[in-house]
Amino acid sequence: MSNNLLPLLLLFLSCGLTSFVSTGVVRVVARHIALDAPNERKIHSVETPRLGGLAIIFGFGFPLLLLAGNSHAAELVSKNISYLCAVLASGSLVVGLGVYDDVVGADAPRKFLVQIAAAVILVSFGFQFSVLSFAGHEFHLGVFGSVMSVIWIVGVINAMNFIDGIDSLATVVAITVAVSFAVIAILRVDMFSLVIMSALAGSLIGFYPWNRPPAKIFMGDTGSLFIGLLLAAVSIVKPSKSPAALLIGGPILALGLPVLDTLIVMKQRFGGPATPIRARVVRMFNADRRHIHHILVARFGSVVKAIVSIWIVTVLFSVAAVMTVVDGTKIYGYTIGIAGLGLMVLLRYLPRRRPPGEERARA
Repeated sequence: MSNNLLPLLLLFLSCGLTSFVSTGVVRVVARHIALDAPNERKIHSVETPRLGGLAIIFGFGFPLLLLAGNSHAAELVSKNISYLCAVLASGSLVVGLGVYDDVVGADAPRKFLVQIAAAVILVSFGFQFSVLSFAGHEFHLGVFGSVMSVIWIVGVINAMNFIDGIDSLATVVAITVAVSFAVIAILRVDMFSLVIMSALAGSLIGFYPWNRPPAKIFMGDTGSLFIGLLLAAVSIVKPSKSPAALLIGGPILALGLPVLDTLIVMKQRFGGPATPIRARVVRMFNADRRHIHHILVARFGSVVKAIVSIWIVTVLFSVAAVMTVVDGTKIYGYTIGIAGLGLMVLLRYLPRRRPPGEERARA
């Protein structure tokens, strides 16, 4: 592992630099073809170009291609070339979907069809749960494991898409999760995941200066869908020839905040005013302001405070994820995970304190 430190460091730095430079170029082009206009649901107050995800993807992929030209560096992923092909194939689908949605607009059914196709590609190449691990026992999942894997991948893709609601939030959350996945990859001696997460973290850090509040450009669906796909894939990739286990812990735990927030919001939308089941299902995917970032911006009156609060919860989940992959620290990892869950629930459901003047006015 130590022999690969220099190539990984060069990959990380080159991804960051490439992403930073290409974001400036994409921003100029996006001003003419993909502007995000403010409305009653969105928090930003001025038209802002999207399609920043193209710069993230270029910053992620171009240095990887250059790295592959080095014989020693190519060994980092040569044993997992099928995994890399699966990521490239499925990634191409969601990138195409993201660009189309950012420029033209796509409805929910079309999005899900493409996302399911991308997930099926990953599962067919081995990105899937094979066994259920519970109380020291393992149960082989068979076809059910493949179905659960498709649901998980599509769920994470949408969770990252939904959390991209305020300046830099998805970027900060994804960086934190990617770093935790990289640490887990080191612990598991999983070079494929380490290379992918080093490249992703670098490209996101290069994008961040353009995306921090007030954002000069948004990543758009192009970025959030691609990031969600990568994180979903690495969260269930087999670190060795052993099967990937379905359990609450490890990489899955790091994605706790976006996934749980998405599940809570979808449940709230489904349980709204009584309507036919089909209408309820459609309503589950309609955009609104029920996500945790909308709630915290309204409570704190500050985008930065909302981002910091969500980042702290993400850090807790990410630390818990790392600790649960080590037998000696699992109990501490689950304890920290419970603390992260508790803080998330507190932030989401704590009643908003009204200013004194507002309380007098109501009285």
